[in-house]
Amino acid sequence: MRLLLYPLSWLYGLVVGLRNFFYDRGWLRSFQFDFPVVLVGNLSTGGTGKTPHVLAIARILSSKYRVAVLSRGYKRKTRGYIASTELSLVEDIGDEPKLMKQRMPELEVAVCENRLMGISELLQEEPPPNIILMDDGFQHRKVRAGLNIILTDYSKLFTKDHLLPVGSLREPRSSLRRADVIIVTKCPPDMSKREAAEMRTTLHLLPLHKLFFTAYKYAPLKPLLPDQMQTEPGGGHGFLVVCALASNQYLKDHLQSIRPDVKELCFPDHHYYKAADMQKIKQQLDGDRLLVTTEKDAVKLMEIADDIRAAGLSFFVLPVEVEFLFEKADKFAALIDRYVKDAKSVI
Repeated sequence: MRLLLYPLSWLYGLVVGLRNFFYDRGWLRSFQFDFPVVLVGNLSTGGTGKTPHVLAIARILSSKYRVAVLSRGYKRKTRGYIASTELSLVEDIGDEPKLMKQRMPELEVAVCENRLMGISELLQEEPPPNIILMDDGFQHRKVRAGLNIILTDYSKLFTKDHLLPVGSLREPRSSLRRADVIIVTKCPPDMSKREAAEMRTTLHLLPLHKLFFTAYKYAPLKPLLPDQMQTEPGGGHGFLVVCALASNQYLKDHLQSIRPDVKELCFPDHHYYKAADMQKIKQQLDGDRLLVTTEKDAVKLMEIADDIRAAGLSFFVLPVEVEFLFEKADKFAALIDRYVKDAKSVI
């Protein structure tokens, strides 16, 4: 079956290649702002841990600058430019922007499917941000970011992937020449320096590319609903993981290191949960298995809290942070800070 998709993949690559060629030649116009714009994206359709990394970079910058995040707001039920508030719903701004606003209430988070319009709107605010983080948009070439950070999953490097629809790549691997920084995400916490050194060759990076490695650092489980269980129950024989992610293998591996018996109930990425889903989950929850979900899913589940209570379910959320390996967090922060200062000095 996969062989039948290769002609479509070839055709898709041809179209994307021609589009990039037109932009590279200037036949299609790109806009670059005389203002610091950092893009965090990937070559694939998802699953690289983009949202936790955007949050990590926002935290690094927020100590010195007024930061705004601009996202497309994928799968939201609105259109146009929307500046989020703590009262914004997932259907208004999307699950990832909602999570960012929840994790960092002081962070300015806006959504707009037109990135050029979104940046223009943000720059008209009073006071305007000092820097804009573009959440995704490496393929949105109408806007040219000043610094491009590309993520790739350790377990599914872009060098081992294929173009859509055979694989999950939205662009050919050659597009990496437009990147400045590459971060290999979801690495084993005990990754060796030797393997890291060999990774540059594996990824076929150019000398100008800066390479970093990150792993997920999970915090203790916490209850989804404050009025339910306040501590993680002892005992138990396993987990039931409920999530709507592009990739959940890293999460599953972590939970299996705690309790080997892990079942999963997966929904499509960015899925909106409904009351019927709670009944489906209840049917899968056997014995004293602990019901676990992700922060990205939690922001959607919180909006149907009454349905969760009605089904008699108690979810636990697994918070996650990004951790730079080999003590490179300071080096990464210095690189970002240097770019922002250089960009502002040109303005």
